[in-house]
Amino acid sequence: FHRADRALLILGDAGSGKTTLLITLARELIRVAQSDPEQPIPVIFNLVSWAEKRQSINDWIVEELTAKYQIPQALGQQWLAEDDLVLLLDGLDEVPLLHRAACVTALNQFRQQQGLTGIVISSRRKAYEALTTHLYLGGAYLLQPLTVDQIDTYLTAAGEQLAVLRVAVQCHPTLHELAQTPLMLHVLSVAYWQTKTVPD
Repeated sequence: FHRADRALLILGDAGSGKTTLLITLARELIRVAQSDPEQPIPVIFNLVSWAEKRQSINDWIVEELTAKYQIPQALGQQWLAEDDLVLLLDGLDEVPLLHRAACVTALNQFRQQQGLTGIVISSRRKAYEALTTHLYLGGAYLLQPLTVDQIDTYLTAAGEQLAVLRVAVQCHPTLHELAQTPLMLHVLSVAYWQTKTVPD
């Protein structure tokens, strides 16, 4: 985030951990802000709500601050004007396709006006790459599928509870493919664990 001049794009496939990464970054930025009141405040919004009115990003942020965090509009406007926020914007790919390019244009206009405001935007990789208009940011971070070693380490850490699932993932290509995203690996683990704990 800092190496990208606090303007970062996070790309990945479905279930790859984009939202989780945004939340992790938010927690770290909150920790920093708690120890230094001069640091900006991180806020998380889902870009799909922008498509409802398709207004400027400034106006949308002020409205979202009021709706989601009960921040008075005057204070929200002040925070934006003084670069007191870090915007963590999830789900560019969830903006309807009809309005997605306009959303990117609005975000780029916001960046031209508010270049010092920290911003992170997440999107599914294919949806972003299909756009003809792209974001002007300092860098991009691509979430890769989990490796064989990462999957094995995760399942091994659970011990005997997931030993059979671990072997199944190693032996069955379909299960292995599913397990390559953190979300599906978690779902497989929970589903298998629940079948083992259901009473007869």
